[in-house]
Amino acid sequence: MQYTKTIVCFANSRKTAGRCIAGKEWQNDEPGEWVRPVSVRETHEVSEEERRYEDGHDPQLLDIIRVPCDGPQPLGHQCENHVIDPEYYWAKQGVLPWENLERWLDNPDKLWETGESSYAGFNNRISIGEQDGTSLYLVAVDRLRLLVGRKAPEYPDSKRAVRGQFVYRGTTYRMDVTDPIIERIYLNQADGQYDIRHPVLCISLGDPYQGYYYKLIAAVLHRERFT
Repeated sequence: MQYTKTIVCFANSRKTAGRCIAGKEWQNDEPGEWVRPVSVRETHEVSEEERRYEDGHDPQLLDIIRVPCDGPQPLGHQCENHVIDPEYYWAKQGVLPWENLERWLDNPDKLWETGESSYAGFNNRISIGEQDGTSLYLVAVDRLRLLVGRKAPEYPDSKRAVRGQFVYRGTTYRMDVTDPIIERIYLNQADGQYDIRHPVLCISLGDPYQGYYYKLIAAVLHRERFT
């Protein structure tokens, strides 16, 4: 272990065979820079064993966590990455109250470049080469509409998914949800549309895929989830 990073957890989303954890650095109750703890695997996901606390619990959103790190590993599209030291436990230091969340928000003009959309998305990707190094935003929106069902209805054997549609600063976005708690809740519902009012979203830029970086809703935070 070379150093530790203490972060407020704003994402614990599914990725490959593990999770993508991300948060902002906790600096004496003040928000610092984004930090994404990553493994040395090619796809960087963190396993259950690597991320758990000594008592066996998994990190939760808004947990304040001390993460042992071996060194920074910035990538062209993800400048926030730090390689974890898997020989040490992560340690929970407390919980950020929901009421204190507002001052941790980001306020970008837009969520990266717009105008690129996949078959089932809208403004949900950027071409490789358009990245600016930043891959995480925490933003508040008036409403998140969750779309539950098959992304390609013409293929009845395809898997059901949860996508999220919202408006941020006048621009509409529709992207995949990778928050496993939200996925579990809404995949257990009938196909349809479900609204969450006044959520805070952690938006993440994923790894390169077929010439693009895809935007993902890595976490859906709302008052009812924490109160």
